[in-house]
Amino acid sequence: MTYAPDSLFDGLHHQMIKYFEETHGRENVIQCMEKMGYRVGFSLIEKATKEEARVKEDVDIVKYICKDLWNMVFRKQADNLKTNHTGTFVIQDNRFRFLTRVSQSDQYKQRGEMYVAFTCGVVKGALSNFGLPCSVAAEIEMIPTVKVTLTLQQPAN
Repeated sequence: MTYAPDSLFDGLHHQMIKYFEETHGRENVIQCMEKMGYRVGFSLIEKATKEEARVKEDVDIVKYICKDLWNMVFRKQADNLKTNHTGTFVIQDNRFRFLTRVSQSDQYKQRGEMYVAFTCGVVKGALSNFGLPCSVAAEIEMIPTVKVTLTLQQPAN
């Protein structure tokens, strides 16, 4: 069952991509969506952890992202989390919300980066608020499955 807020959020996401494509050019859509997502992710964590104890360990923070943040944004938990125990984590979502209605043709797979850029920004902003600077990249192997790779930046000694 789809709720009105879900369909409105999906429509807004699509319209943001369309707007940035028309006003900033296709090559800048990803950057614009990531910046917007960063602000959203940073603010969501600020509000969500306001009255609870903040998680401190890297693994626990990433688990929080997979369970709680993913649920706030997508109304479901991420399907899988893997790590190499050296600061790299891979979050997998087998039915990524923004790609469930997208055709599986190569044309749309190429445009898929635009549909996952906002999420990359949300994750990066959330981790930044927790004090974990990182790089975030998403990979679409087959629509609607998305793998989001987080690489935590090691503190300088």
